[in-house]
Amino acid sequence: KDTTAWTIGRICELHVRAIPQETFPTLVNGLSEKLLTEPPQVASQACYALHNLASAFSDDDAGSTSGTNALSAYMQPLLEKLMQVVDRSDADEKNLRVAAFEAVSALIQNAAPDCKPLLKKLLPVIVERLQKSFTISFLTNEDKEHIEGVQGLLCGLIQVLVLQLEVEAVAPQGDSIMSNLLQVLQLKNATCHEEAFSAISAVCDKLEAGFVKYMDALAPFLEMGLKNFQAFHVCSIAVGLVGDIARSIESRIQPYCNLIMTALVESLRNPALHRSVKPPVLSCFGDIAMALEAGFEPYMNVSLMMLMQASQTIVPEDDEELMDFVNQLREAVLEAYTGIIQGLKDGGKTELLGPFIVHIIQFLETLGSDENKDYEVLSKAAGLLGDIASAMGRQAATLLNKPFVNQLLSEAYENGDANTQETCNWAKSVIQQAVQP
Repeated sequence: KDTTAWTIGRICELHVRAIPQETFPTLVNGLSEKLLTEPPQVASQACYALHNLASAFSDDDAGSTSGTNALSAYMQPLLEKLMQVVDRSDADEKNLRVAAFEAVSALIQNAAPDCKPLLKKLLPVIVERLQKSFTISFLTNEDKEHIEGVQGLLCGLIQVLVLQLEVEAVAPQGDSIMSNLLQVLQLKNATCHEEAFSAISAVCDKLEAGFVKYMDALAPFLEMGLKNFQAFHVCSIAVGLVGDIARSIESRIQPYCNLIMTALVESLRNPALHRSVKPPVLSCFGDIAMALEAGFEPYMNVSLMMLMQASQTIVPEDDEELMDFVNQLREAVLEAYTGIIQGLKDGGKTELLGPFIVHIIQFLETLGSDENKDYEVLSKAAGLLGDIASAMGRQAATLLNKPFVNQLLSEAYENGDANTQETCNWAKSVIQQAVQP
């Protein structure tokens, strides 16, 4: 039974299109029957198969046009049964609980529009489960880890539900969701923090400007996440959350910016921080600048100094892994410059760019002549040239007349997709306007 369920799981993962349509009901019902009656190893494989079956609908466009898919008829009984699996007394064995949560998550993510009412009802049920988990007493460290493991998994489900639902379904639950997620952030468990911050990101994206009401309560936890250099995954997700908040609440992020910017700069200066976090931190400067516009002025000098420092990182020819990292770093620097320039332009403060524009152009010139740059870097560099011309006009004419500018735009156009080519055409036209006498 164990190997049969595993084999079915592999077929669902690799050859789902080969499963005959008439076999689908038998397959789903057969796997569903094994969830509560079989030992953990068989039930876990049944969860794995259902997860793969649901995941196969991720690129199913028919669901969005017709409003339904083949999973819809089974969604409610499957979700109910999988949540019962989570409560099985032997769910800790053979990774069963995690497998059941992953199957629930895949079903939610790939649910057709006609399942939205069901997902709307499921959200408060999952939030209530999380709330009740804080009242469970534990005697041993093992019990504590078990409860925190479940809390992390419940945060993951809240995230996928919020992403799937409309704002009208999420907003009434907002206070309850956020108070429980903030309680998770009080635990001393890095995995739980990752899941809670990811779920908060989803709430923030959904509520947009309405998210501002949670900022006072969130701010100390956000600062803690940004300074969690040891658990760098937590730090990285917290940085991503700052970007989401900046895009959602825009200038209303201003009261929290001293705290956020101090933490971001500290992270860049900390030699212990994993290097993978540095590109998102740099990119985040651009998100904050776009949100604050002219209000970014107090942070200009420190941000630009950090960006100039990062832009000077040299690529070693013989280290491919490091070469990839440097390209990610450069991409982030370009995104940050773009955000800062656009933010200052919208805020009518482009004169603040004066002392830095020569350095930015020098960086772009260095990129233009570097054979190790990737296409993403090229595309963003082309866009930044256009933004400089658009924001500074005649003031930047001499710098934009340099021979490398046309070469970089031509190279980006030749190697880019349709979006990059459109960006290059736009950049050429605004540069032409800026340099013509």
